[in-house]
Amino acid sequence: MKAEIINPFLTAAHEILEIETGIKGVRGELSLASSKWTTQEITVLINVIGAVRGTFLIGMSISTALKLVEKILGEPVESFNDWVISGIAELGNVIAGRALAKLETTGYISDITPPMLLYGQRASISTLERKRILIPLHSDIGVIELSVALEEGGN
Repeated sequence: MKAEIINPFLTAAHEILEIETGIKGVRGELSLASSKWTTQEITVLINVIGAVRGTFLIGMSISTALKLVEKILGEPVESFNDWVISGIAELGNVIAGRALAKLETTGYISDITPPMLLYGQRASISTLERKRILIPLHSDIGVIELSVALEEGGN
């Protein structure tokens, strides 16, 4: 996996989290995986198609999701509800969209599918033969785990 394909997703996550929530995530140690991915309590899954293809995932605990949505809305969120689901899905959508805009400046014209949200811990997701880069972002509200399984594709 090329750094020029992965870096826009990491940069976009940093930028959007800071803009929308004021959170400055600190990148943890990167790791490479080829086996199935085990979901967090809440996971956003977005597929990428075009010059870059594959899957982008964002996982976190419910507690972290609640705190993220609180920061976005600027008001307390008491329970995991439709607002939280919508907010986390849209946050993933905005991060992926910003990453694609950055990819486009380097000549990779791609698109994304609408986000899917999985909730329930320990589901397995396979990216088949496509390797994934796991990127934890540590913050004062919890860990947000990015998983990028992307490769150059056809237009």
